[in-house]
Amino acid sequence: MNPAAAAARPGVPGSVRMVTFAPMVDSECTRLILTHYAIPFDERDHIFGWASLLTFAHFGYGRIPLVHGKGLRSSGPRATVDKLDAKMGDRRLLPLDPAVRAEVERSWALYNGTLAADVAVFAYYHLLPAREAMIEAFGRPLGNRERRVAASAYGVVRGMLKLLLRLNATRAAAALDRIRRTLDVADQAVADGRPFLHGDRLTLADLGLVSAVEPLALPPRYQRHVPELVRVPAGFRTVVEETRARPVAGFVTRILDGLTGTT
Repeated sequence: MNPAAAAARPGVPGSVRMVTFAPMVDSECTRLILTHYAIPFDERDHIFGWASLLTFAHFGYGRIPLVHGKGLRSSGPRATVDKLDAKMGDRRLLPLDPAVRAEVERSWALYNGTLAADVAVFAYYHLLPAREAMIEAFGRPLGNRERRVAASAYGVVRGMLKLLLRLNATRAAAALDRIRRTLDVADQAVADGRPFLHGDRLTLADLGLVSAVEPLALPPRYQRHVPELVRVPAGFRTVVEETRARPVAGFVTRILDGLTGTT
């Protein structure tokens, strides 16, 4: 495990606190950002809805995750980078070269924006009906008090996600079509074996792509956020197997291995 990963383990004394709904792409992206910056963090996961209310109470804005402490207060992964990146020296995620920076910004918009939104629609449409498996998955990272109410709150959580994401079969199918097209773009970008998307160092574009692909490729570090693959609906499992066979899955594995020492 590299020094950044060792420093970024949750619960390290003197760490910042991260208020999350653990399965969200933005929560995972922020974990990776803090790990890269070698900032220790103590993650506090909450039931969906409650996490947003806590974020709003602390910050006046409900975007998850909230990162606060040690002089930092930010809401969402991009805000965290915008507040910290200039101080990070050789760990910067936003290149100084304007041309490379423009490429990174385009990739960030595609992967953390378009792809992440489509992954959320597709994944939750297929996974939410698996009630018992999802209650177990949602409950794993919760504190004891919230874990005890996770089952009774599941109907409310499912209803909120269905409403916010406007889940239905048509939208899920359209999201999957866009996911495949976007992953085709990513496959083409990394097919030459490059270590990073843009240039010779890690950027925010890489972390945007990795965190958006993880819910579909399900590397070991992300599997704690979803039910075991044998317990998920066949439509979702098929896409996981398809994604794992793509070149971009190998790219994700390499980035995670370099960043955290484990996928």
